[in-house]
Amino acid sequence: MIKVNYDEINTELRALHSGIFASECHGFICGYFCASDSVTSTAWRDYFLAGIDDDTELETCSAILSQLADQVCEEILSDEITFELFLPDDESSIIERSKALAEWSAGFVSGLGIGGAGDKPKLKDECDEFIKDMVSISRIETSLEEDEDAEGALFEIVEYIRIGVIMLHQEWNHPGQDVEKPEVLH
Repeated sequence: MIKVNYDEINTELRALHSGIFASECHGFICGYFCASDSVTSTAWRDYFLAGIDDDTELETCSAILSQLADQVCEEILSDEITFELFLPDDESSIIERSKALAEWSAGFVSGLGIGGAGDKPKLKDECDEFIKDMVSISRIETSLEEDEDAEGALFEIVEYIRIGVIMLHQEWNHPGQDVEKPEVLH
């Protein structure tokens, strides 16, 4: 499978003037997949591309978003932990990366809701806490200083989310299978 990347998705979304960025888009697809165990094109099309009339640009963007949806499914379901969040690279400022993390988290929470999380059975405490943390992270302040402490904190949050997404998907869709549990953030 050819992997799409953060910049490629952002370029396509900007060309359509969608108002959505790659991080939020990826987060939404991940949340939707966790809740529904599938990613149909109608789910993200209605969310990302509503009101876009340019058929040619829409077709190109839809094709890339379909690749991204397939990539999300493959990474979350992988026996190896290959799942990565779509965020700007490490060369970007901590402010830009933390803003993208908040966008990713907001997209994830939206994807959970639209994917039917409200209809799912009660979760284990760790998963329930993870969803609450995701709501909090979506509201994160982005006025951080560029230093090692901020870098370390951002890295830990991203790792927590990576494992939490896999854990949440398994809890809802493949109960009984073990996955490494993330530490709860407070």
